[in-house]
Amino acid sequence: FPAGNKHIYYSMESRLKSTAFFFAPFFGSWRREGNMKRQKAALYVRVSTRYQIDKDSLPFQRKKLKEYCKLLEIDKYEIFEDDGYSAKNTDRPRFQEMMEHIRAGNFSHLIVWKVDRISRNLLDFSTMYKELKDHHVTFISMNEQFDTSTAIGEAMLKIILIFAELERNMTSERVTGIMLDRAENGLWNGARMPIGFRWNDETKYPEPDPEEVKIVQFIFDEYEKTRSALQVTRYLNNDRVKSKRGGMWSSKLVHDIIRNPFYIGTYRYNLRESGRGALKPENEWIIKEDNHPAIISKEQFERCNKIMDENGTSRDVSEIRETVHIHI
Repeated sequence: FPAGNKHIYYSMESRLKSTAFFFAPFFGSWRREGNMKRQKAALYVRVSTRYQIDKDSLPFQRKKLKEYCKLLEIDKYEIFEDDGYSAKNTDRPRFQEMMEHIRAGNFSHLIVWKVDRISRNLLDFSTMYKELKDHHVTFISMNEQFDTSTAIGEAMLKIILIFAELERNMTSERVTGIMLDRAENGLWNGARMPIGFRWNDETKYPEPDPEEVKIVQFIFDEYEKTRSALQVTRYLNNDRVKSKRGGMWSSKLVHDIIRNPFYIGTYRYNLRESGRGALKPENEWIIKEDNHPAIISKEQFERCNKIMDENGTSRDVSEIRETVHIHI
């Protein structure tokens, strides 16, 4: 190199030094600006499950990031670690804590092992990256070997993020396909356990719980007599009968039980968008009748639901409006 060149270049003896080769020009000139006292790095590590392969494990990430700080002559750093959190969004406690420190101006660098440790969502990452730029924080990804101080480095970052999000979406599609196939075969895909049932480790499916079955049968019997979810609720609470979660009963909970065909052996899946979202078109629903033992007869279920329909057209239904639920 020409005489007087102050940039420091490292050999290619190891991948770590190769990475340093890529960043050294930027940090050489950054140090000359007299900001050495500001050099403190936030090291972010994450795994989505405790069973990640070793190369992506938390100890591995911590070790490599600390070695990298030493190579860059950054003596001060703080590690932020999220164990068991997905990259689908940034709703992670340590990540949010780290961003608060960045907003307070406590860091000059954010260093990660791979970009997807931060996020696989392009919008989330773009939002975070804008904050980093606003606070003059340099983002470094060791594995992808780029820095964001150059136009090409920033462009490479965006390209990598697009493919990271594509990978996440394709994985989501594969998982969705597997879940739908399981449901078509009458297999349990996980949900809140309906009262009246308990988990069976051998069959991997809910089975009737003898004690709770009595409560469900009482609810249907009393509703058929009184024609009132509120009246049934009062009976249950006055007799100190606990709900599935150990709390008080509400007419809404009684209503949902009456409406739930799981009690007549019908398994339903894919009724709604994620969470408690809007109902999907009926042709996307998966309905498996007689999929498991019933604890209420179909005849009584139909009678009670007919009463509920009639009540819905004859009086205020603010507490018992008809809704559709996957599991109660």
